[in-house]
Amino acid sequence: MAATTTNPLHNTHSPSDPAISQTTITIAGILCTIHGLSELLPTTSSVACLWLLHPRLQKRETMSPIAAQAIHTWNNHHRPSSNPHQGLIAVSFDQRNHGSRLVDALHNEAWRSGNPRHAPDMYSCYHGTAMDCSHLISHLESYIFHTPKVTITQHLCLGISLGGHATWHALLSDPRITAGVVGIGCPDYTRLMTDRARLSKRESYTSSSPPGAKFLGSEDFPPALLDAIALSDPAGLLLPACFSPLEPGKLSPEPDKQKLERMRELVRERLGGKRILNLSGKVDRLVPYAAGEPFLKVFKKMVEDDPGLGIEFQDVLFEGVGHQFPKEMADAAVRWLCEVLERGGGGAYFICVCMYPTEYVPNLPIHMAPASAPTSTLRSP
Repeated sequence: MAATTTNPLHNTHSPSDPAISQTTITIAGILCTIHGLSELLPTTSSVACLWLLHPRLQKRETMSPIAAQAIHTWNNHHRPSSNPHQGLIAVSFDQRNHGSRLVDALHNEAWRSGNPRHAPDMYSCYHGTAMDCSHLISHLESYIFHTPKVTITQHLCLGISLGGHATWHALLSDPRITAGVVGIGCPDYTRLMTDRARLSKRESYTSSSPPGAKFLGSEDFPPALLDAIALSDPAGLLLPACFSPLEPGKLSPEPDKQKLERMRELVRERLGGKRILNLSGKVDRLVPYAAGEPFLKVFKKMVEDDPGLGIEFQDVLFEGVGHQFPKEMADAAVRWLCEVLERGGGGAYFICVCMYPTEYVPNLPIHMAPASAPTSTLRSP
């Protein structure tokens, strides 16, 4: 399908960029590429692992350039000035039904490409990826380090598109993953797919009056999928029953005090002390920022109003960027990840709020934002 066959990382990196060692091993029946093992110093005692989750219709090799960028940047510009004993590796693996795990290519496609099960296929795929990531975390160290002198002490995640959706799930479900970069992903699957059904002119959406009134619970978006979303999707779990296809631009009904308090407790339990960088394209039509915005507004205000949650969150919107992960996003993600590694431990809350000229992509400064502050915007060529 034309909208998704283009790799969001296409042209992000250059063939002349520095390369990093790769070691491919099988863990729990899954082929995993470990990036940066050979670059670990003999003095390394503590290793951070960056889990790389690729876009839909791509494979683990797609993430090799960003793995090399992150590790090269840490090894050559950050590690010497902070902690020479702290190493960084990255792991990429094929999402379910992708790459070496491909079973049926049609099930990776969208409605417009003839896949009637697009909604449950995509959700089950990336929810499964988050589960796979947790399973691999449990077993990785026994495959690559055979001495107590070297241990993995931190797990981070970076996902793009489908991998960005999965990163939200991984952050919510695994306390060992303490920081994550969500690249052009969405925290609200129901809102995202309802809009996609509208754009795809699905009969399940167009046949009712008004349109969309009977989409949820239809054959395209069955009740069992709604049940699964309520257990693991950020918006579905934290703000359930706050979406109406008839009012897609806002929470409907608005959450009451009891629902917000429930959300606060779940956020504390699932995301307390974690760091999240959310990178989106302002003109992204495949995964529009608007699909996640109602949830994110409530989430950001909650994080701001309650510093005791210990959550650090940056929400950055790149002007002029569609469903892509261009160099400006990659650079911002790598700088942020290196800063997380330098700071270590838990931290306080931050949101970046500023406007930047086209030619400048910043170091994502940390500061407190007022309650009415908008999402950060980076202008990109």
